[in-house]
Amino acid sequence: MNTPLATWQRLRAGNRLSSVKSTDQPVAAVFRCADAPLTNEAVFGQNPGALLDISTWGHAVDASVLGSLEYAVESLEVPLIVVLGHDDCPAMQAALQAWEHAELPGGSMRRVVEHALLSVVRRGTVADSVESVAAAHVVETGVGLAQRSAALSARVDSRTCGIVCATYCSTDRTVRVHATLGAVDENPGALVEVV
Repeated sequence: MNTPLATWQRLRAGNRLSSVKSTDQPVAAVFRCADAPLTNEAVFGQNPGALLDISTWGHAVDASVLGSLEYAVESLEVPLIVVLGHDDCPAMQAALQAWEHAELPGGSMRRVVEHALLSVVRRGTVADSVESVAAAHVVETGVGLAQRSAALSARVDSRTCGIVCATYCSTDRTVRVHATLGAVDENPGALVEVV
């Protein structure tokens, strides 16, 4: 087991060796699950700094998440938000376990799992796999972002920002889109498309 000091020394050493040039301004904001095994840049093949990274366990949305996304679209003028889940998500595994066996974790993790369960109910999804729970949850999270933030909603409505709700497979990095909001769909009249 690593100690806090050994871990910090490893990070500092890596920082000194790093010579990767980052992008000046992000092109998109990615709201991802904090336990995702791949970085956003690895999933989308982007240089460091090209994507503004916002992450919480199980896509828990609070004022800091909304504030970060509003900053991204208003101050940095990013035209896209991606709500990105993953197929091997421990948070969605806990939600599936709760769905199948009525076993909820304790503490603050319980609320995250409850939100994922509500996503399944609201979407009318069959909760038969981690993938199906993750898909329902990223869609409900994307819709919820637009509902909870007037700034995001205004940008989506004016078609200056879109929201993509997607998951990826950790083994082959395949991204699957489950829904889009705003000017992301190739159908110019669509404001919301659920795939």
